[in-house]
Amino acid sequence: MHFKSWEQYFLSNCNHFDHIDWNESRSLTPGERKTIAASLSQFQRGEHSEGKHFIQFAGSLNDESYTSTVKVFIKEEQDHAMVLGKFMEMQGMEKLRHHWLDAIFRRLRILAGLEGTVTVLLTAEIIAMVYYKALYKATRSELLQQLCTQILVDEEMHLRFQSYTLQQVYSRKSRLSVGFSRFLHKVLMAGTIVMVWATHYRVVKAGGYTLFSFARENWFEFMKCERMIKGKSSSFPVTGFLHHAIKITV
Repeated sequence: MHFKSWEQYFLSNCNHFDHIDWNESRSLTPGERKTIAASLSQFQRGEHSEGKHFIQFAGSLNDESYTSTVKVFIKEEQDHAMVLGKFMEMQGMEKLRHHWLDAIFRRLRILAGLEGTVTVLLTAEIIAMVYYKALYKATRSELLQQLCTQILVDEEMHLRFQSYTLQQVYSRKSRLSVGFSRFLHKVLMAGTIVMVWATHYRVVKAGGYTLFSFARENWFEFMKCERMIKGKSSSFPVTGFLHHAIKITV
């Protein structure tokens, strides 16, 4: 497999939200709104990025197909921000222009080059896998559940794409350097779990998670990526099974 395959995948997935039924007239209850409004607006903000620095850093891999893949990947992330924003507008929710946690992640990506950018993105996407499962369960909105399900399908592939990218980056580094990078990622992952729990605990708890189970499921996703980075499991599955698998787990 190579990056051209990933580019083809993202291009083939460009209509990923076409099946969404936007005609749901049900408004969130006051309790649901209180639970998810601030949290959802923060995640919607985090999903939106022009990706200028990421595209610039992608050139350091000296692979034109990777740079073009990054561009279509960014478009897919922007689609997530777009559909969440549309849902928020339908529900009369305000969008955030700035949030401190998002600002920290953006600053880390800018300062850290390609490897750091991909590591930070992978961390955020691991968190997203558990967060959107919790959000799915936190309301009875069928529209929001449809959006969460599709985002989860997309994020599963994002985990695999970023894991494959790190595998390629690490192939150019010494074993000692790779080991240190993986240690730093574990520290970042642990700290992010705590920060996200503290910031989004209302949604996470409404989704049925305790701090322990939230951390455990995030770490499960992290270790799944760890195996893909080490080449111990495939990072590019048959995607037709993903929708069914996600629906079982949410």
